[in-house]
Parts: sequence; C-alpha cells; structure tokens
Amino acid sequence: MESDSTLPALTLAVFILILAIAEAGSAAIAFRIQSAAYNLANGDSGKHDPLELIADIPGGQIAPLKLIGMIAFGAALISAASLSITAWDTRWGILVLVATVTLFGLGGVILIARFVGARYSNPLCSVMPRVAWVLSYPLRPALLVHDALLNRTAPESESSLDIALSVDTDSNPLDEHEVRMIRGVVQLDQTVAREIMTPRVDIAAAEAGTTLESLAEAMNKAGHSRMPVFEGDLDHIEGVAHAKDVLRQIASGRDPSVVTAKEVVRPPLFVPESKSLEELLGELQERRVHLAVVVDEYGGVSGIVTIEDLLEEIVGEIQDEFDAEEPVIRNIGSSEFLVDARLPIDELNESLGINITADGFDTIGGLVFDQLGKVPVQGDTVHHDGLSIVVVDTVGRRPNTLRVNRTETDDTEYASRNY
Repeated sequence: MESDSTLPALTLAVFILILAIAEAGSAAIAFRIQSAAYNLANGDSGKHDPLELIADIPGGQIAPLKLIGMIAFGAALISAASLSITAWDTRWGILVLVATVTLFGLGGVILIARFVGARYSNPLCSVMPRVAWVLSYPLRPALLVHDALLNRTAPESESSLDIALSVDTDSNPLDEHEVRMIRGVVQLDQTVAREIMTPRVDIAAAEAGTTLESLAEAMNKAGHSRMPVFEGDLDHIEGVAHAKDVLRQIASGRDPSVVTAKEVVRPPLFVPESKSLEELLGELQERRVHLAVVVDEYGGVSGIVTIEDLLEEIVGEIQDEFDAEEPVIRNIGSSEFLVDARLPIDELNESLGINITADGFDTIGGLVFDQLGKVPVQGDTVHHDGLSIVVVDTVGRRPNTLRVNRTETDDTEYASRNY
C-alpha cells in the first residue's frame, strides 16, 4: 500500500510546487507594477525612472502564470483525492475531510507564495519569463485557446493588466488614480500622436523674422516656454525657439529688437501622425527634446505634441497657471451639457455614459463636421446616436463650444444647417 501511494504523493508535491511558483511569479510582477505606479504618483522614483521600470516588467507573463496556477490547483486537488483513496481505501466521509484539509492547505500555499513574490519581486521578475516558458511548454495548446478566447471576447482589453491589478498584495495598495496611471503607461503603444496632438489651428507659433523682443512677448502671452518658428507658413517650420535661449541672447547684450527668432531656433523633430506614444516617448528621450511637430501623409504640419501631453495620458490632466480653468464638460441641466469641441470622443463617452463610435474623426467637433458636411456656424444642429448637438460658438472655421443634449430617440441621425 505504501508503494502504491508514492506516485500520487510525488504528483501532489510537484503540483503544489508549480502552484507556488506561479502564484509567487504573478504576485511579484503585479507588485512591481504597483510600486512603479506609486513612485510615479508621488514623484519618488529614487535612482530609477518609473516609466523604465514599468517597461521592463514582464507583464505579458501574468496571464500564462495565472492559467498554470489554476491548472496546478485543480491537479493538486485531484492528486490529493487519489492519494487518500490509495493510502486509506477511504470512504466518502474521509474523502471529504481530506479534500477540505487540502483546500485550506493549498490556500495557505497561495498566501505564502504571494507574500514571497511581493517580498522578492525584483529577482523573481528577472527570472519569471524563463520559468513561465518552461512551465507553460506542455500547456501551449491550452494557452493558445485561452488567448484566442480573450481576443474574441475582449479585443480592446488589456487582459494581462486586468489580472495584474486584481492580484492582492498586502503592502502598497493601489487607489483608483494609480490604477489609471498603470493603464495609461501600458496603453501608450495603442495611442498615436494624432489622438493627443494640439491641432494646427491651435498652434501658437512665430514667423522666422520675428524679433526676440516680439517673440518673448508672444511666449509670455501664450504661456509657452517653447514655440515653433516658421518661414512663410506652418508647413515650413524652421525650428523650435526656447525661452531660455531667448533670455540668454538678451542677457548676453544682443539687441532684442534686431536679433530674429530664426537665429535662436533649435532643429525640429518631425513625427508622423501614426507614431505610437510609446515610440514617440522613446524618441523624445533619445533626442532630449520636449516638443515634436506632427506631420500628415502629405508632409503638411497637422499639429504638435509635447512631453506634457504624453504625461497627461498617464497621470491625467496637468493644470498649470497658464491653463484655462473652464472645464471641458459643464452640466447646465438634467441632461444638457456645454462641451469643448476639442474633447475626444472616448472622453465624452466616458463622462456621459454613452457609446459614440469615432469613425474618421477623434473629437466631438469632428463629429459635427462629419455630420454637417460644411464649415459649422453658430446655431447648426446635429442629431446623432440619441444626442442633439448645437454649435454655440466658433473660432475661425471650427466649432468652439457645443451644447449637447440627450434626446429620447436613439436611431435618428441628421443635421440642421444654418446658412
């Protein structure tokens, strides 16, 4: 009887070990993500850049490790039941008792493994990719089915990230703001420059012949420390003027009414609209610049992106003394809102609990343009997906403020034009 129980006992021990490794690894990875987010939120990154720490975390291994852990848990239960039957020729009562004790025992293994993973997260994260590869090798078919189901049911979700955020670690708990930052960092590769750029019509720029005196006044008025400098029009940007370079020239004794902006510009960085924010961040860091000029497929300038724009994708809106205090969405009634036309569609959806699909446009103002089919003027009205959108005012040829009202019907889609 003793020899008959040896194999089930060894099998149980192996599956418990695999369960412990999988739980410790997933907890270590989640803890590293949480720690980096906490440092980013509190500006306490020590000798490391939290963004670099997060980029180095093998977050993609969490889903395989979790699947391995679940399989090992089930296999351990089966092995324990088999062991009880082999060792004692047990009746059902003894079997239930053994199963209960096993469940509590495996729960203890999981808790201890998670504690060890959080405690030794740095060394574990460095070896987990190799360990996960070895453990998952026999489970490749199951993992392929797992990934296919996740991609089919939630193609837009970050499944590994969701699992990481759900792992409980007793120390360094995350609040809602830190969770948003983690998601912002992970989703940098899914967002492109066009989605966050300051559009061409809103760019504050100076002509190449502008004197330093006038350039300094323009920077002060716009509240920018950097300003693109163009020759002729915005499609011919010569460089970027920095406030500190302007001040340095003035302090050196050069006449600010004679020296022009073209003489103090630095070479511009041009990037395509389709460049991912992850790649853009890396290029800005490599070039040590804080502003990039975004160009379309024809080479024309479509906007600019700054380091601040990228950070706001991670930590949320950064309000400084030069930013307008007016909110982008203001509730003026039970179901009526004043909305900045530059508000992205996804932010409007999130704020109002609606689901407008952005097809060929990124902002609520773009939706108005798309539905009207002409340059909007004050009073133009668009009805789309259960919303009534009225142009309150315009700036140049684009809508500035919109009044959005929920309507009763959801299937109407038409535009009322004022000519």
